[in-house]
Amino acid sequence: MPENATTETAPPRDTDASTIAVDATPSLQSATSAGRLAGAAGIVTASVILSRFLGFLREWTVAHQVGSNATTDAYYAAFTLPDFLNYLLAGASLSVIFIPVFTKYLAADREDEGWRVFSTVVTFMTMLLIVAVGAGEIFAPQLINITTPGFHPAEKAQVIFYTRLMLPAQICFVLGSILQSVQYAKHQFLVPSLALVIYNSFIVIGGWTLARHVGMTGFAMGVLAGATLGFLLLQIYGARRAGARFRLRLNLGHPGFKLFLKLAVPIMLALSLTFTDNWIIRWFGSYLQAASITWLQYAKILMQVPLTSLGQAVGVVSFPILSRLYAEGKLAEFDSTLSAALKGMLAMVVPVSALLIAQSEPFVYLVFSHTRLRGPDFHATGLALALFALGMFAWAAQYLLSRGFFAIHNSWTPAVVGTAVTVASLPVYRYLVHHHGYWGLSLASSIGIAAFMLVLFVILNRVTKSTTVRSNIVFFFKIAFASAVAGYATYLVDQRLKIYIPWRSMTGAFVLLVIGNSVGLAITLVLAKLLRIQEVNAHLTRISRIVQRRLLGRRPAPQPAA
Repeated sequence: MPENATTETAPPRDTDASTIAVDATPSLQSATSAGRLAGAAGIVTASVILSRFLGFLREWTVAHQVGSNATTDAYYAAFTLPDFLNYLLAGASLSVIFIPVFTKYLAADREDEGWRVFSTVVTFMTMLLIVAVGAGEIFAPQLINITTPGFHPAEKAQVIFYTRLMLPAQICFVLGSILQSVQYAKHQFLVPSLALVIYNSFIVIGGWTLARHVGMTGFAMGVLAGATLGFLLLQIYGARRAGARFRLRLNLGHPGFKLFLKLAVPIMLALSLTFTDNWIIRWFGSYLQAASITWLQYAKILMQVPLTSLGQAVGVVSFPILSRLYAEGKLAEFDSTLSAALKGMLAMVVPVSALLIAQSEPFVYLVFSHTRLRGPDFHATGLALALFALGMFAWAAQYLLSRGFFAIHNSWTPAVVGTAVTVASLPVYRYLVHHHGYWGLSLASSIGIAAFMLVLFVILNRVTKSTTVRSNIVFFFKIAFASAVAGYATYLVDQRLKIYIPWRSMTGAFVLLVIGNSVGLAITLVLAKLLRIQEVNAHLTRISRIVQRRLLGRRPAPQPAA
């Protein structure tokens, strides 16, 4: 998961005679956009938090039912080929790619034409998916030898079986992404947000009910069932509810379809680190000791729970608004909206990452204590988690920055930059895994994503000639300093308390985390006040008003509009 200036500095874009003129009352329009953003963010945030909790519960169920061993490594490695197919068809990005195409027609009051483009895209992608999935099923053994070459024959056979079972789910993911995009463009967020909730729920159900009988196959069956129900059938209902009109159509010469290809092809050809990081980790991990891939998977999902819960909702909700602002030529509001979203996201993610680094091992003990994991598993997962958490700010920022490029119809730049950074990062992965084993891969991941984010930030601000660059940089260093001090203080408190608290248990870890996080949060808030970090202070003001209204039964004093 995701900044701009005046009209004359905007990058070239398609023009249309019926494009909506720039609003003469920008303050009113800003308030309207902010209101839509806040209302939709509430829905998306709740669903993202729920889906990420279920995502964690999915991995917890694996740890509880099976633990960490060569079989779990094979299961996680089996996602590589389906993920690659999804990436090759831009499946994970289609909801982002199609929104600017569709909103262009909405902004020009040509919705019927937008649905014709939608029909062509769905028809074309369906045909492509049938061919691609069929080829993957046939050539799975040969492809597995490339994706995970370090496994022994028995483990490779398991990877092939799980891969073939889960490959058809990609049809649901890719088509579901397009169906989600038209709902986002019509500012309908509830049904699309439920896709991951249902998907993760069925994996948990499959693992919990079938793992004792068929092992990891129960989880793989849950993947297929969850994708079918959550990403395909439910999204068909949601798209029809949003007014979708579909007819079998293959007008490949339509300007809208050409724009779709213009945005999608760079994603299909590129090898961005945001997608390839997991593949690289599994490739190198197949040569390491058994359970290495599983430790890294557990650690990464623990890092992603707060990351996506705090950051993904902002990116999902802000992107269609940014796309429409650009389509309507409201570039000053585009700049301020993206900058505000970036600061708001980092104000939440950076402090959380600092506390997660300081308390990674107690956190792992808390969440995995009643599973089949043992002492070495806890230590390995905790170390990997701390190193993954170093890159949380970069994962959050690149999510928004990439969408900044997509909103201005520029998908080539993130694609080229992502591929270049991936290639440049490979020696870093190789060096660190050679010298430090599994945890070297988690450190290399954070270094690579930080480099990708930094390059995107520099280029996007140069392309758009943003007026918010300095304020964004100053804000980042302020929140990073406050979070680092708070994280170090939390670490010192934890080291002292570990002498007296039996923290290698659920209860002890919980007590340690409560005390440590309370200290860290208090220091962060004090430093935010001293450093005048407005975004954090705004959050505190809102919390104070809620407390006064709901707990004390008092009406807060009127505040000036922000």
